Formats: sequence, structure tokens, C-alpha cells
Amino acid sequence: MSIEWKELDLHNCEELLTEALHLYDLSFPEEVRESHDLFSRSIALSSSENKYHFLVGLEDGKIISLATAHYFAKANFGYIVYLAAHPDKRGTGIGKKTIQEMQRRLDLDAKAHGYVSLAAVVLESEKETTAHDEEEYAINLKRLKFFAGLGFRIADVNYVQPPLFRGQTPVPLYLQINVLNETSALTPEEIIHVIYTEKYNKVNQVSSKELDLCLQA
Repeated sequence: MSIEWKELDLHNCEELLTEALHLYDLSFPEEVRESHDLFSRSIALSSSENKYHFLVGLEDGKIISLATAHYFAKANFGYIVYLAAHPDKRGTGIGKKTIQEMQRRLDLDAKAHGYVSLAAVVLESEKETTAHDEEEYAINLKRLKFFAGLGFRIADVNYVQPPLFRGQTPVPLYLQINVLNETSALTPEEIIHVIYTEKYNKVNQVSSKELDLCLQA
């Protein structure tokens, strides 16, 4: 499989961005989808200190995978928000390749800021214990095994995802961490503080009061 990797922006990738957002809508149920304008906001707010990546993998000019992530320079870790593969390509290893390519780019961010390497990559994942039926339980277990195979470990901390839209309640999730540099790794609590502040407050505009309630959940 020959994959071309491309990062999307607001200026010269309108057609690809539309295609990527269609795959995004197809891949995630409505209750876990951020609004499309937040992708544009994340791209617009991207800076050297808090860089945003909207990465797509293309085969024959068509998008077969996507991933989005933030790099937080002061804390030196990457936070993968979404990962999706085209339905026709699932099970081919494209998900693993997409995460590895994103991790490579996050590591370049770290080195551009003078670090020896990226300290860690983190992400959120559904708990198997919150599944509504046996099928969802099996899917969640498969996803956890997939992340474990890539080096992610479930942090020993209570974590809830802040509301993605008005009226939604916080969602208990696993916080998964792939530690890449033990000498500069943060504690799970420090990681949560950075994610809440730099992502959910500044980008999603979740209020500090709501985030404080999430920390107490």
C-alpha cells in the first residue's frame, strides 16, 4: 500500500477537507463528534507553541485515513483527538500507519523546540465497561487491544471527557498514554490539566467552571 500523507489547512485544501470531514462524519456517532467549525478553529489557532495537525492518508488521490492531534510545546506531548480509516481499508493496518506517521510529526515538533524527543502521546478511548451491548463491548475491547499493541497504557486516574456541545454531560473515558521519554514524562494529572486548558478551554471554549466540575467527577 503506497500512502501519500498530507496535512490540511484552510487555504489550499478545501476539496480534501470536505472529503475528510465526510469520512469523519461516517466514522463517529453524533454524540462523540465535534462540530466541523472546531476543526477550522483548531487550524486557525495553530501556532508553534500549540501546533495542530489535521493529517490525511491518500491512496490514488482518495482519502483512506485521517488523524487530528495537538502538540503542546511547554509540556512536550502530543494529544491525538481523532483517528479514522475508510471502511474499505479497515483491517489493512492503515490505522497503525496513520498513528505512527502522526507520532513522527509530533516528534519533529518536539525536536523543533529543542527537546531530544517527544515525551509522550496521549489519547482518550471508550471504556469496555460502559458498552450498551455485547457488540459494543467487543468493539471497545478490540480498540483497547489495538492501542496496547502500539504502546499505549491506561493511566491510573479517573478521567472524564468534557462536554463536546451544550447540554452534553461529561463522559467517563480511559486516558491512554504512550510514554516515549521517561526522563521528561508528566504525571497523568499534569497531562489532564494541559489538555483541559489548551484544548477544551481555548479551542472548544468549555468554561473553566465546567472543567473544574469535570476534575471533581
